[in-house]
Amino acid sequence: MHRKLPWLGALLVVALIIAYYALTEPVTVIQRTAPDNAIQRNPYSAAQAWLAQRGQPSQRVLSAAALFPLPEEDTALIIDKQRGLLSHSQVRALLHWVEAGGELIVEARPLPKSRDEDTATETDWQDNDALLYSLGITVWKGEALADEEELDPFFQLLDALPAFAGNPLQYCLLTDNDELRETCEALACEALPQPEPLLLHAGDDQPSRRIQLHSQHVLWHDSWNEEDTPAEFLPEWPVEVTAYADNDYGSQLVQLSLGDGQVTVLTDLGLWDNQNLLYFDHAWLLAWLTGNQPVWFVHSVAMPPLLQWLWLRAPELGTALLLLVGLWLWSRIPRRGPIQPVAEDHNRDYLQHLHASGYFQWRTEQQDTLLTALRQQALARLNRYHHQRQQALERAASHLKVTVAQLNHALTQPPANRDQLAQQVALLQALRSDT
Repeated sequence: MHRKLPWLGALLVVALIIAYYALTEPVTVIQRTAPDNAIQRNPYSAAQAWLAQRGQPSQRVLSAAALFPLPEEDTALIIDKQRGLLSHSQVRALLHWVEAGGELIVEARPLPKSRDEDTATETDWQDNDALLYSLGITVWKGEALADEEELDPFFQLLDALPAFAGNPLQYCLLTDNDELRETCEALACEALPQPEPLLLHAGDDQPSRRIQLHSQHVLWHDSWNEEDTPAEFLPEWPVEVTAYADNDYGSQLVQLSLGDGQVTVLTDLGLWDNQNLLYFDHAWLLAWLTGNQPVWFVHSVAMPPLLQWLWLRAPELGTALLLLVGLWLWSRIPRRGPIQPVAEDHNRDYLQHLHASGYFQWRTEQQDTLLTALRQQALARLNRYHHQRQQALERAASHLKVTVAQLNHALTQPPANRDQLAQQVALLQALRSDT
């Protein structure tokens, strides 16, 4: 029986292993992890990685001021809508760069909400975006969206419901009103309605391409105004529309030829961010516009670096601050004074050296070091009075006509000031020389 136990144990282990694999199945768990901070801060990180795979170098420029001086004409520039800091001379330099063969891709800059499009003057349009206005392009709010209420679906749901308490979604799903239930399900579970993809019109040699842009504005070029004569809608710069893309909302992409280069205007650059690059023909559009050229993604922040902003806005304040910092540094930097003449007396006696050494130890709070040798000699004399310390202190204090506390303080405690040091030295010397 004992010989069968190992075999039975082995059969039991094999049966358990077979049962484990027969009754269980592997489960794959997907765990989401946050992307790297560099990717989160750069919305075009995926586009730059894809361009690198194509052999196109790319970089991100974090200020419109860093764009100048402009690169060579074989570089494609992608500039967002925050272009308020571009001066008139910089706009002209940028357009001359395009004429020489540069590729410029620009995000449209609509009028701010504080300005009404119907009452805006020509100066308002030009001041808002001098770059696009000089090309004959203006940005308008889409007519298809003008009459719609731009409310978040959740707030639309709350407006459609009566006063309630608790979970609004549970209230919707438990109601007997079929119409209200369907509305709740549509608002809470279905995706938001998206605009139709754009169809790109770029000549007969290009196949139909689909682009998705999430914008509430449309582009308008002066040459499309049929009511005006050709001389009235000629822009400041001689351009020609070579391609455009539109949907039911209106034109969302317009491409203009200017000299040897071209300018492409889009209502939104979100089609090339990390979330939307893989959809539709967004990657193809980026490759079609940039070719094999290096690409610069220019994040034209509305505010320059702080030091540059201070210098542009308040040069007097900046100069005063620099002057104050210079004076503070001048006051803090150690300076060499005149050379001190050498003392004629080079030979000092031992007493002067001893005095200097004692004064140094006193300044560095080494009072006990000054009294160490004298206290050892005084303690050796104290032990002759009696072998017990307390009786020895009493006899020595009686002989020296001082209190026991004064004698014990001189033997153990550091002096607090010079007078106390002198008193302790006198008392210890009296005890040492007592016979």
